[in-house]
Amino acid sequence: MQHEIELKLAIPEEEMARWRRATLFRPLTKGRASNKHLISTYFDTPALELKALGIALRVRRIGRKRIQTLKVPGNKATGFQHLIEYEQEINQDEPDLSLIDSKPLQKLFAKAKLHDRLTAVFTTNIKRRITILEYGESEIEMALDQGSISTPDQTMALSEAEFELRSGRPIDILDLVLEVHGKLPFSMERRSKAKRGYSLFTGETPAPVRAAAVILNGKAISREVFSQIAWNCIEQMRDNEQPVLQSNDPEGVHQLRIAIRRLRSLFGVYHPFLAPGTQETIVQELAWAQKALGPARDWDVFVEETLALVQTELPDEKSLPHLARAAASMRAATSGDARAFVRSERYALLLLRLFKGLEADSFFADEDKPVRKALSKPVHDLAASVLTQHDRRVRKLASKVEELEIEDVHRLRLRVKKMRYAAEFFRGLFAARKAKRRSKALAALQEALGAVNDAAVCEELLEQLTAASPRNTNLRVASGILRGWYGAISSHSIASLASLWDEYESTPCFWQD
Repeated sequence: MQHEIELKLAIPEEEMARWRRATLFRPLTKGRASNKHLISTYFDTPALELKALGIALRVRRIGRKRIQTLKVPGNKATGFQHLIEYEQEINQDEPDLSLIDSKPLQKLFAKAKLHDRLTAVFTTNIKRRITILEYGESEIEMALDQGSISTPDQTMALSEAEFELRSGRPIDILDLVLEVHGKLPFSMERRSKAKRGYSLFTGETPAPVRAAAVILNGKAISREVFSQIAWNCIEQMRDNEQPVLQSNDPEGVHQLRIAIRRLRSLFGVYHPFLAPGTQETIVQELAWAQKALGPARDWDVFVEETLALVQTELPDEKSLPHLARAAASMRAATSGDARAFVRSERYALLLLRLFKGLEADSFFADEDKPVRKALSKPVHDLAASVLTQHDRRVRKLASKVEELEIEDVHRLRLRVKKMRYAAEFFRGLFAARKAKRRSKALAALQEALGAVNDAAVCEELLEQLTAASPRNTNLRVASGILRGWYGAISSHSIASLASLWDEYESTPCFWQD
């Protein structure tokens, strides 16, 4: 058994030759590079029981050798692909599970009677160039892989770089890749070859992923909790990359944007303790990322919700299909922008900096003794203080909600959203029933405020559409209908805010027990 810690990068096929010729690795190279031809067959049961367990089993041919490898996911959330690997040489093309040196796994295999039901699922055919690099305090294997993944019915191309830690510190991999950034083209790749093979075999489109619940230990210190919640947010970001890239489901962009917003809120919670550089390298870049995905999300909502509802209610209105076609064209363009965002060098840099900051625990102003002291205290006190501050800021506007101008309504929406994210982060530290009631009231308030915002966004998008075709009478007529429709909804939502605020105030401040 050994631990495999690696970082994977996707490389455009046309750029692999440039990577192979790159001179920037030469001063770091130990010995000579080697080339291998790897043909690997992955096995599972017809019901894909190993896949369900997160296990990958393969037999790899390297010349005359046969290497059996079984990989099990590691438990700790990091920016790396962390796997526990069982590997041995065998003398056959089919796997032999009895050779796996793990009693729990052997017990699992025996109970499920897996061995006799294993069958080949997919194959990878890879030409690999291996270079050993000495960087920092570490020895790192850089593998440049190009080839394909095949099932009996389909084949997909593969082109990537793997940086695997042979000895030393994982953070050296991050520093090395950060040094490569901007010099050679790549995007972040999270999926293992096995995961891509299973996706090809099943034909499943990756589904959008909502945030997992944050389970906190009330005795944990504030510094540890920051890392735990940050990884929770980053996992949601990365889980929604492939839904954005491969699916037309608008929820992928929505959930990716939510994950970024949640991470921004977390850095906001810890803002008093952040090192100066964190603001420029992380906080501002998270703001850019959320803004970059904004147009795609706005057009998704406009087409799938705003316009779709009006068309359902007014099926005989002849101007609406003209507006729908124009909106679909704008939506298609911004969907491409969202996919380009996920593949972009700037997004890759943001992820790498997040990984490094969390790995090195370097986001905080540690030279400041009060900061160190505050972060070493149990998180309960920080959570209560933060929620009190958010509640006070919400009250400052909401207590006179019937008198607010539209700009203040939008400010209130943002404050409620930040309050809700903070409450979701920390609610597990407090009485569950009270926390649930307050969170439910917050959600209702946010929904009404969101409807007001949707109407404002609708107005902006209609202006874009009519400006692009100023002489199109049908667009002008349809735009007028939508303005009237969503103006009424906005007015109704604003009118409901007072009662929703009263409902919020009637729920207990669960963090003040």
